Amino acid sequence: MSERSEFWWSHLSAIEAEGITTKAYAEREGLSPQALYQWRKRLVAGGRRSRAKLGGFVPIQIEPSLAARAGCTVVIDAGLRLECATLPAVDWLAALSAALRERGR
Repeated sequence: MSERSEFWWSHLSAIEAEGITTKAYAEREGLSPQALYQWRKRLVAGGRRSRAKLGGFVPIQIEPSLAARAGCTVVIDAGLRLECATLPAVDWLAALSAALRERGR
């Protein structure tokens, strides 16, 4: 993939990861919303990404013996990661997700 495509792909990924509208993201980053829409269409048509939304949570199952010692990392955006020594409660993760969605609006 070209450097230019990677540039736009990183912005499109950030939009989906943050749960922010394309227009709001474009305004914040000083980008053209039309360019973001065009690149999204181009990258999807080129098979760069699936139509499934990026980001969000994916259901997993962890064996009880591993859960007690498993940690996790929550990537909030390109410059912000939350490292947890143990797995947080599902309710806490859901509240975090909701708060991050609200932050992006």
